[in-house]
Amino acid sequence: MSDSSSPGFEKLVKFINNSLEVNSPVDIAEIEKKTGLSWTYVKRLLNQLKKQDYIGFHFEKIGNSWAIWKSREHIIKPMDDTCGRFLED
Repeated sequence: MSDSSSPGFEKLVKFINNSLEVNSPVDIAEIEKKTGLSWTYVKRLLNQLKKQDYIGFHFEKIGNSWAIWKSREHIIKPMDDTCGRFLED
């Protein structure tokens, strides 16, 4: 089973969409406490979100810790068929 179809992945996306405020960075340790997922598993799932180019999601190392924040109300998967794609063709 890939991470993107795991219950932990869904739990993390739900947490990001429903619990995080827009443009308010949160440390992975905070996510670990609130979701019950391990720090390393959360980091791996966040890397998966980044690799899958989720929209409205930011994850980077700040100082000695890793922070996540969202720039929109809900993060979403990248869309293949959009108006912009047709304009580029």
